[in-house]
Amino acid sequence: MSDLATHHLYQIVEATMDYIEEHLKSNISLDALSSTLGLSKYHLHRLIKHTTGMPIMHYIRARKLSASVDYLLHTNWNIIDIASEFGFLHEQTYIRSFKRQFGVTPSQLRKNFGQITLTEKFDLQRLGKVADGLIFEPQFVVKPITYLAGRKGDVNLETNYLTHCANAAGNAFFYKEHPFIPNKVNPHLYIGLTVLNGNSPIAHYIPSTEVYDPEGLDASWDITVLPAQKYIVFTFIGDFHPRYLTAVQLREIWSYMDHWLPQSLYMRCAPYFFEYIDTRLATEQYCEVDLYLPICSNQEGSLAR
Repeated sequence: MSDLATHHLYQIVEATMDYIEEHLKSNISLDALSSTLGLSKYHLHRLIKHTTGMPIMHYIRARKLSASVDYLLHTNWNIIDIASEFGFLHEQTYIRSFKRQFGVTPSQLRKNFGQITLTEKFDLQRLGKVADGLIFEPQFVVKPITYLAGRKGDVNLETNYLTHCANAAGNAFFYKEHPFIPNKVNPHLYIGLTVLNGNSPIAHYIPSTEVYDPEGLDASWDITVLPAQKYIVFTFIGDFHPRYLTAVQLREIWSYMDHWLPQSLYMRCAPYFFEYIDTRLATEQYCEVDLYLPICSNQEGSLAR
């Protein structure tokens, strides 16, 4: 796979941001954006939400309201005229939206200016162009005890990079065995769990899914119990179906995370990590995967991955 997919996704985000800026004083619809950019509304919504941290229509409204602040502070325009200038059909709609966004009304801002936080145009330098796709600023989550049911196998990490045997095992599991696992939390969920063995090149790769309760499951399934844990979670979006996600892309993504982590206050704290894929999101041109890495603060110490 070439840089084409990466560039395509990056260009969609760039074109979306440019379109919004060029049409701040117009009514912007998700339908128009989707049609202009050639991406489904659903996937455009997810792409921009991961990019900006907010739903696309919320981002558009926040940009409109932020841009209108200059008119409030530096012109004597009536509020109704400012509202109309930025595509709000009714003055009261603008005022209510402004109050929700900034905690003050437009009139209050003019009379007694205090500090507010604006939403400026998204800086594309915050995006990571990685592994034939884009990776976004991470989230921190805590998961409770998690039960996984799957099929354990050993994989040589270096050989896997060349042969993609873990990818083949994952696809075989998901399409042939996954449907028969009972008690699934999400029938569309695939989890690719890697458990390392010190410095050994041989690791366990366990194609899995999350189950509510392992009790009563057939003994042929391999059960993994992950403890309650804090994770850093990076989301990767690629321009291909997740069935084609291999060790080549994953190594680049994990390397990106390894580079990012020392700049934070956290470090790895357990010798495992996993990919989390909800296949309902997938198309032939869209791959979305969350990558979970168990972490603790630098003061708490760690186990090397």
